[in-house]
Amino acid sequence: MTQGGSTLLVAEGNFSFASSLYSRMDTGTRVIATCYESENEISKHENATKNITYLLEKGAEVYFQVDCTKLQDCPHLKGRLFDRIIFNFPHCGRKAGVKKNRELLAKFFLSCADVLTSKGDVHVTLCKGQGGTAADQPMRAWHNSWQVVAMAARAGFILSQVQMFDCSQYYGYTSTGYRSQDKPFHVDQALTHVFTRSLPFSEIKPVVMETRIGSEHCFFHIPEELVEKINRNFLQKSSRHPVNIIDKLLRKQIADTVNVQELEDNFPVLLKQCPQPDGACAGSEVCQTELYWVSCSNLEEDKSRSTDCPEPQCCDVPPPIFDRSFGNKSGQIMDCTIMKQLGIPDLSEDCRSYCLRPTLTGYVTDILRKPDFRVGVIYALSGPVFRKCLIRPQMMPVFHEMVLVGAFNSEKDPDFLSPFMCSVERAISFLVKSASGAPSCIDKNLKLITFKEEGSGKSWNICFQDMEHREITDLTVAKLVCTPNKQSNSEFNVCVTSINLDLLSMVLYHVSDWRMLWTFDERFLNQISATEFKPFSAFSLYPPTYSHDVSFWFNENGELDELELHAVVRRVSRDSVKEMKLMDSFLHTESKRMSYCYRLTYQSCDKALSYQQALEMQLHLRDELQKHFQVTLR
Repeated sequence: MTQGGSTLLVAEGNFSFASSLYSRMDTGTRVIATCYESENEISKHENATKNITYLLEKGAEVYFQVDCTKLQDCPHLKGRLFDRIIFNFPHCGRKAGVKKNRELLAKFFLSCADVLTSKGDVHVTLCKGQGGTAADQPMRAWHNSWQVVAMAARAGFILSQVQMFDCSQYYGYTSTGYRSQDKPFHVDQALTHVFTRSLPFSEIKPVVMETRIGSEHCFFHIPEELVEKINRNFLQKSSRHPVNIIDKLLRKQIADTVNVQELEDNFPVLLKQCPQPDGACAGSEVCQTELYWVSCSNLEEDKSRSTDCPEPQCCDVPPPIFDRSFGNKSGQIMDCTIMKQLGIPDLSEDCRSYCLRPTLTGYVTDILRKPDFRVGVIYALSGPVFRKCLIRPQMMPVFHEMVLVGAFNSEKDPDFLSPFMCSVERAISFLVKSASGAPSCIDKNLKLITFKEEGSGKSWNICFQDMEHREITDLTVAKLVCTPNKQSNSEFNVCVTSINLDLLSMVLYHVSDWRMLWTFDERFLNQISATEFKPFSAFSLYPPTYSHDVSFWFNENGELDELELHAVVRRVSRDSVKEMKLMDSFLHTESKRMSYCYRLTYQSCDKALSYQQALEMQLHLRDELQKHFQVTLR
């Protein structure tokens, strides 16, 4: 237990725990011990008077008739904040069932929220099996447990630590109050659950971004599901984010064997795209359905109009942990009220001429046309890209891509391609070796699993297989494609490598859910080291899971755009849906309408998500589905 600060103990029985705890703490710790009973009633407990006297002599505070579900109402506690609150073996008394004890916990946590410091924690010790988490062995059925994590979530707390409660460490401690009697609880294999505050779910409002494409100023609405992700600057030089660390290490390793020229991400975040006959986005393998089309307004640059941008306005986004300013290259974000002040037209119509860039490989032509482009040099470019995707723990609507572009003459330099490919593979293997700490694991964890030739081109995939964490297996982290240069009549071949920095970061730091890479909680970055790949330890343990089904008739002809459906779910749930599965679909023979049934699994990896919050999101989703897809709910 952390020393120092102030410790509030509630619902003490005979004050033996407070007495023992105080004897083990340093003099810098203030102890405030309270109980629910009156002083006359508490004195009937064995050794209670002795323990109270000891506490008072040592300078601790002792108060009686304090209701732990209404801490702020206590005159002695009103207006005070505590660094630690301890509640051992909570119980409503007599033969109270699990529902009453759950409600006791819920009210207690809500009360703690009023008197706990922002960095404080709450310790709740429960008997074996009561908590309802996987830490309990054996684990009770969820409906038969006290569901302590779900009750804490109602007050914005997450479970950050679970430890065995060793009664022998507290000399003289004897629990009392079992079924409202002067009897001890069964403390064998009891667990202490340590809760901390989580960041709240803040409301996301419409946000507009300004950028420049050529001589045009573009103003466009950021899709709501991307508002908290589009302006994070993880790749800036001072960033401690994993993707920046991986990006730098990869470039350094590859530069050891080939000549690497680093490029800055000066390219626009918007692309002007036209549907392709084959359904693919020009210059990439990204399908049209994966693109984030945006509503935008293009204003030709007026020389009389000042191009100086106002200070970035981020009032519609939670307080930043990472730098949110775009700078002069990428633009800035602003809310809609500022747009009106600047005379920017309202973006109310859905414009399909621009999309958020789905890959950096679309800039290969621009790189090849650079005046200082040289054959035999590898040009490295990194930046965020955006794609609609299904809701899965490892599928990302936004990630950071590293693109390596090089050109060579197959006749004059026939040995260029193989060393380059080997340098990429060795660089990734080096990182895996550094993360695993065991050279023997390299061949098992990392394999060049695909080699194929397509006409005059060649392509490779680098994938992870047989990972220790099964949830991140068989995932492609790098692709290399070599094709003839079609932009000119030259005999040069162009090789392009795309590396998913986010996915590689997840593997190296043992992050099982992509959403954790985008958390605003500082406890994530505080664990990240640039010198060694330490496995990430979740600061939210056993987050509660809530399942809800939604069924509807699809009224329109044709197939439902499933990626758009998942995008709507991301937006409404604020990325709180961990997984979404199609459970059933069928065609009505008479109406010719399709029926769909999806199961949504709500679970947050970094925030406290209560059942009521998940239910409200689900109800909001039903309304949004009707508006967006014109479906008939079942």
